[in-house]
Amino acid sequence: MTPAAGDVSFLVPAAGIGQRLGMGPKAFLELRGRPLLCWIADKALQVAGEVLVAVPADRVDAAAELLPGCRVIAGGGSRHDSVARLARAATGEWCLVHDAARPFASVALFRGVLAAARGSGCAGAFLDPEVPVARIGGGLVLEGFDRDQVGVFQAPQAFARALLLDLFAQAEAAGRRPQSTLQLALHAGVPVAAVPGEKHNIKLTTPEDWRHAALLEDHLR
Repeated sequence: MTPAAGDVSFLVPAAGIGQRLGMGPKAFLELRGRPLLCWIADKALQVAGEVLVAVPADRVDAAAELLPGCRVIAGGGSRHDSVARLARAATGEWCLVHDAARPFASVALFRGVLAAARGSGCAGAFLDPEVPVARIGGGLVLEGFDRDQVGVFQAPQAFARALLLDLFAQAEAAGRRPQSTLQLALHAGVPVAAVPGEKHNIKLTTPEDWRHAALLEDHLR
């Protein structure tokens, strides 16, 4: 069962400068005449009692004007730091973490990940790679995996807020700063529930991604 919206804080790390995309801060880029942040907020408000967004410090006022009904804070120097700040500012029993650069994820996926997290305390969306994959080191293939053994990390990711705060404390003590927030749970030995992801839930990272975005605009709503 999905947690009640009033028990959920939706966390949107959006403080990146979009260096690889080369078009300025991604969260403020527009699709169909609206910034990515607005599309995410529309969906977030359908599943969460509060929506918190972390943006560059010089964009806080601009983001607050764009996002009535959301709380906007200054993000950190990395995604990891921004999510940590958002988690500490949240008040909900559950936190759903989702990137502003993934505007095409469905509300159904948000609800599915939240529902799955109720078991172990955390869950995430994972995409079927559709082909076997390999672990590579030093230019050599070290290990191979069939497609049904692996998944590609996506967002959203959901956590009990108390667990998430504890995971950040452990990571800080150990000096760990993983790329994905769910890796904090894996490092701590916490079971992570896997939810099937969505092919159209791409992350807008490169110019090629942005060109592809025009084909996915029907998934903005």
